[in-house]
Amino acid sequence: MKKNNPKLNDGCIKIFKLLLLLYQDKADYKSVKDIFKNDFDDEQSTNNIQVVLNKYLNTLKVFGINVKKVNNQYKLLNNLYAMNFSEDDLKSINILSNSIKTFPEENTSSDIKKFIHELKIRMNYEDRNKLNNTNNYDFSFYYANLREQIEQCVEICKENFIIEVLYLKNNKEAKIKCTPKDVIYDTRNVYLKVYDLNSKTNIEIQISRILSITKLPQIASPTELTTTVVYKLKNRLAKTYKVKENEYSDGYDENGNLIVINKNEPFDKLLQRLMRYTYNCEIISPKNLRHKMINLINKTLENYEN
Repeated sequence: MKKNNPKLNDGCIKIFKLLLLLYQDKADYKSVKDIFKNDFDDEQSTNNIQVVLNKYLNTLKVFGINVKKVNNQYKLLNNLYAMNFSEDDLKSINILSNSIKTFPEENTSSDIKKFIHELKIRMNYEDRNKLNNTNNYDFSFYYANLREQIEQCVEICKENFIIEVLYLKNNKEAKIKCTPKDVIYDTRNVYLKVYDLNSKTNIEIQISRILSITKLPQIASPTELTTTVVYKLKNRLAKTYKVKENEYSDGYDENGNLIVINKNEPFDKLLQRLMRYTYNCEIISPKNLRHKMINLINKTLENYEN
């Protein structure tokens, strides 16, 4: 039986390490060079080092995997196995690509770009060329009237100053002193999420209803920037409950109740949701929200006393 060739095995491991970097989109020149550093001396010229790297890159090419160097980083042009995309698929991807160019939420845009990148490396050359030649769409009209306000709110959230917001509430002017936290979106509107220093609750103000924002010469404290609510769920709900995006489980207590940690969900929305769980839910902290929940329950019971 033929023995394993240590040199061949070493080369295979290096190829797999290179593939991993390429799939993670982290194949910068230095990282790739470090994988193959045992194949050349540090004193060797750049040309000699490139010869070694090309040898391994050509190995990938033999298997149909093409790599291109862009701005000192190696990019995967295609996957080992290509997926077939229909004309409708390519049109949908193109619409998605164009929509994120004007979408104001940076984190969501970044996630979608990564997703589109994953799709592109799974395309064959023909489909990729079709995608590049597809007509572009202009979505700049979305949030066009609010763009300056949205950008202002994003910057204010980064600075962490305490602010005063004048806005329309039930068609009447209202003013609150608060800490800006985030700009959030739903299917139709965009909101500035703030921590109201008076009521000590998170609220969401529709940006289109904001009349003015005044930055005060005070920095928000860390306790004002994060709002944590702890509650427990009982009985069958404790076993079947699935934590939400802004939550995590802290395990079960000695009575089998599920302890849930909720961060930064607006209190009014959280209370409305927890009310649906009736006697299977109990807020542990903070105390002010626990008392607010009790008052809400009592007011609900008053409707049935007469």
